[in-house]
Amino acid sequence: MSEESNIVNVFIPCQMDMFQPDTAYSVFTVLERLGLHCQYFDEQTCCGQRFFMQGEMESAKSLGVKIIDDFGAKLPFIIPDCSCAGFMRKYYRQLLENSFPPNELRSFTQHVYELCDYIVNVKHIEKLDNTFSHRVFYFKSCSSRNLYPQNDAPEILLRNTRGLDLLMDDELQGCCGANGRFAQSNPAAAESMTGEIMSEIYGMGAEFVTSTDIHCLQMLDAYKEAHDVGVQVIHIADILKGE
Repeated sequence: MSEESNIVNVFIPCQMDMFQPDTAYSVFTVLERLGLHCQYFDEQTCCGQRFFMQGEMESAKSLGVKIIDDFGAKLPFIIPDCSCAGFMRKYYRQLLENSFPPNELRSFTQHVYELCDYIVNVKHIEKLDNTFSHRVFYFKSCSSRNLYPQNDAPEILLRNTRGLDLLMDDELQGCCGANGRFAQSNPAAAESMTGEIMSEIYGMGAEFVTSTDIHCLQMLDAYKEAHDVGVQVIHIADILKGE
């Protein structure tokens, strides 16, 4: 294996960078334990998804151009979030079609991976040397089911975590209410959706709820704090790092 094949680019979503920087360190820890050298540009901010969804295409485009200019298009591009990863994979070719040669743009989008997907389906590792001795509900986000469908990579890694009792319920895999600007435009409806999910998770006896998506987890955590629900919220990278 060449030295270059051990190098990966890591992109930290803006919401994680601003509000949960410790989780970013978990991402680096997990990848470095696999023998990978992580490259990160601390001047990176947003992937452009929020601007794109609001129709602010020039702002979205400038952020996308900066990402590819800084990181290049040849190395694996790892993101601990299905929403950001799915957006880049699905929409960058359309958004940036006049900014880069087609082969360069194709190369970049083909190298974009969500963290769990990269570990399981690219590195072919299904078991990490991690322990997390708790009952954990895995919330499969809208993005992980639709925007970045990644089969069952997160579930595989959670099931192979020592001490972890994995809880799932297909009926609880709807939207948490945090999708786009929905929570801002429809706060009552969003809170109702979040509350229904958190109530069911608590009723199942979960100690923690986890997901691949930081914005979903922050929505669940905000509800938990406001209503004093006895379930902790944790990103999957923190579980993969281990106790």
